[in-house]
Amino acid sequence: MVFWSMAFIWVKQLYELDFGPLTVVFLRLVVASVVLSIITKVLRQGNTIRREDYKLIFFLAFSEPFCYFLGESFGMLFVTPTLASVIVSTIPLVTPVFAWMILREKVGICEISGLLVSFGGVLILVVEDLNLGGRLIGILLMCIAVVSGTAYTIILKLLADKYPALTITKYQTYIGMLLFMPLFYLFEYKQFLNLQISFSNFRNIFLLGALPSSLSFTFLAIAVRRLGVVKTNIFTNLIPVLTGVMAYYVLKEEFSAQKVMAMCLVIIGLFLSQLGRVKCGGKRG
Repeated sequence: MVFWSMAFIWVKQLYELDFGPLTVVFLRLVVASVVLSIITKVLRQGNTIRREDYKLIFFLAFSEPFCYFLGESFGMLFVTPTLASVIVSTIPLVTPVFAWMILREKVGICEISGLLVSFGGVLILVVEDLNLGGRLIGILLMCIAVVSGTAYTIILKLLADKYPALTITKYQTYIGMLLFMPLFYLFEYKQFLNLQISFSNFRNIFLLGALPSSLSFTFLAIAVRRLGVVKTNIFTNLIPVLTGVMAYYVLKEEFSAQKVMAMCLVIIGLFLSQLGRVKCGGKRG
């Protein structure tokens, strides 16, 4: 979640330098593909996907990174990093319904309570920044990212028990890169050739590919396998908290007492959701 929070800052900085959304996504996936290839080679975890799971791994990559990054990257053109991260943090609200319907994953009272407390903090956080004027299209695009992120986590759970996390991340990244390649060449390749590539630009692209696009997805796959879909996705509510702090230091966004209170609620809700077995009396669900 730390890496994904920083991604909002790095992407916003690249947009300010006239990098297009498709360019940013495609280049970060190229970097991620190289990084994951090296890591799996060194660790000898280059497992292949079985034929019966081809459709699942394709729809995993189609949900995220493809649809998710389309929604997030274009949405970021119209909203602030903080607001974007807040919208993304609604994924835990949507996920339990589909986790129960598809995976039959039960949700205990502490998970529900923690989720509501945490999201209450998110709502307080967004009130200050929720000015819809001229940004409705950005919010709608971010909602596409939310739906895609939810679908991704559900499909990930179906694969996480069969394959190592690095294997899943590697193949979803390869497929995502191939899906974005024609869009990049059709719409932004000429614009990319006219950009002045500096060290700071390259640094941001490399960090996006190596950290959120590689390690975060790998860590997520491990967490989903060990914690389940619902418990894992509640951690998404940390993203606006971390992004708000980072945006304050890097982008000089305003940081008020209201945001501090909201962030505390998010963290309290997160801990409540994860301590269900200990504090809320026995079995989940």
